[in-house]
Amino acid sequence: MAKKRFRQAARHERRFFPQSSANPILVRLIGAVGAMSLGAGAFGQFASDAPEPSKVTPWLLAGGAALFGFAIWWGTSGDPVLRVGAGGAGIDRGTIRRIPWHATSKVSWDGANKAVVVQGRDEADQELIIRARVASQPQAAAWIVKEARERVPHTVEVPEDADIPAAVDDPTDVLPMDPLQVVGRRCAESNKSIAYEPDARVCTRCERVYHKDFVPKTCECGAALGHLREKSA
Repeated sequence: MAKKRFRQAARHERRFFPQSSANPILVRLIGAVGAMSLGAGAFGQFASDAPEPSKVTPWLLAGGAALFGFAIWWGTSGDPVLRVGAGGAGIDRGTIRRIPWHATSKVSWDGANKAVVVQGRDEADQELIIRARVASQPQAAAWIVKEARERVPHTVEVPEDADIPAAVDDPTDVLPMDPLQVVGRRCAESNKSIAYEPDARVCTRCERVYHKDFVPKTCECGAALGHLREKSA
């Protein structure tokens, strides 16, 4: 008889792009001046009807390029893209490294730098620290704290009066995630390897994986697992 497949809950996460802390009006003004200087220099150097280009045009070209490049550099944050959702907190630098909620050791507040700090081990069991600065990643910081308080509250060491904005539910930030790969993982309770996907049971709060024969009444994160326990014969 075929084994009944255990359906995992749908997984989603939010993607947050960094914001520059520079004054946007000033950035646009410098960029506009640079663009106009570039245009004037290019016209004087290549499109003017004058017999010889003006001696000023090279300076316009060089100055315009410098100003335009500075505006781009100043208006761009060096912080990485962050992801927060069912899979934990992640850092996206082309490839994504995540700290699953069940592998999160601490979520704290760095008051000096005004940043939420997530410490733990990534999916490859390597130590990882993720920082979400409020200046450049306000919503990433807000959602990390919100999700952590709901999923792994015992790891949160963020004071209630920390200068973190409220989490805004913006559907444009939400991305679907693939189902959790459970085959080959070890049961968090028995250390037994999961050989078949139907044998796995996943905590919907912290995504800790259990073998169906060894599901405890309560997960380490505090979630009740009675609905995942295998009925006795």
